[in-house]
Amino acid sequence: MATPLNAFKTKVWTLRDSAASQGKLVYNTPPGVTAIVLMAQISNVDSALGFPSTDFTFVHKDVGSGIETPLVKEFPVRQNDAVSPLTGKLIIQEGNQIYAFCHKRISRSDAGGVGTNDGDDNLNLTLSLLESLNG
Repeated sequence: MATPLNAFKTKVWTLRDSAASQGKLVYNTPPGVTAIVLMAQISNVDSALGFPSTDFTFVHKDVGSGIETPLVKEFPVRQNDAVSPLTGKLIIQEGNQIYAFCHKRISRSDAGGVGTNDGDDNLNLTLSLLESLNG
C-alpha cells in the first residue's frame, strides 16, 4: 500500500515530572516526511494540593545540527486548565524531534508551609499534525 501524500494525525501523551534536561521524546518526524503541528494543547490533570500550577517545557531539536530550541520554557499550566503553547503552526522537518516535560513549581500553601513535589503531577499533551511526503 502506498504512503498517503498527506495524513492528518492526533497524538496524545501523558507527561510526568522530569528532571531530565531533554524530557520525553513526543514526536520524531518519519523519513521522507515533513510535519506541520496544527494545534498543541496542554491540560493539567494534576489534583495534588498546594500546587496551583505545573510548569511545561516544549523543545524542538534539529537532529542534523544538534541545535535545541525551547519553544516554551517553564510555562505555567494551572490546575484543571488547558493552554495552547503555540501561537501559530510549527514545521518539523524530516528527522527532527519534539521533546516535552513538566515539573511542579515549588509554592507556598495557604497554611504558610512550603509545598513539596510528590512526583505524581502530570500534564496531557495533544498534538494535531499534518504529515506530508517530501518531494
